[in-house]
Amino acid sequence: MGNKDNWHSLSKLWSKKGRQVITVDVRNHGESPHTQSMDYFLMSEDIINLLDELSIDKACLLGHSMGGKMSMVTALQHPERVDSLIVVDVSPTVSPRAKTYPAFLQMMLKIQVQLYMQQDLPVSEARKIAINMLKEVEPESLVRQFLASNLIQKNNRFVWKVYLDSIINNFSDICGFPEFTNVQYDGPTLFVGGSESKYISESEEPEIKRLFPESQIQHIEGAGHWVHSDKPSAFLDVVNKFLKEHQE
Repeated sequence: MGNKDNWHSLSKLWSKKGRQVITVDVRNHGESPHTQSMDYFLMSEDIINLLDELSIDKACLLGHSMGGKMSMVTALQHPERVDSLIVVDVSPTVSPRAKTYPAFLQMMLKIQVQLYMQQDLPVSEARKIAINMLKEVEPESLVRQFLASNLIQKNNRFVWKVYLDSIINNFSDICGFPEFTNVQYDGPTLFVGGSESKYISESEEPEIKRLFPESQIQHIEGAGHWVHSDKPSAFLDVVNKFLKEHQE
């Protein structure tokens, strides 16, 4: 449900340090095209195609949650294109909230139907209605606000910026992770989790090390799933240290 705007502030800081920073909307999110097909192999190919189009031989990939899974698959399939890898609060396993996601996806559909014809309503008011309706399925206020930020007005109708139908239809692929055997990415890898999140737990560490033998795992105290939003300064310190240690 995120988009490249979520990384605007941090990207500016990395850019000021002399790095070329490219933020990406994955398919069915943000400003990227809507497609019926959506899995991590397709998203990985999207990244490789973008690197080719921009004439970039290798890059450090950083991704959060679904973006982290996409980055991991890209590194495992195309290690020659990945200089280093930073994975934010996700593991190469089934997401721990996989059972709860369908409820708020269905609620988002319900919200779109309810607001669809209310063309005279200001966007701010429509988002307030969405936030209130999302209380039924999502207890965290910040998550509700984040989800509601995807609500936009297009052709005088309220719609979600994300392509909900495709996300729902491909849900099992998105919440899971492809099976890789006899494949590893042995480049520098950093997993950054939140201490209050369940996405990178001790039980996942063996699988992380199997696929990414050179990986290090760090948890930022007091951060939840949205590590970079909850504790931006601490997150920046950890990432900058890693980038400095592994800069070509």
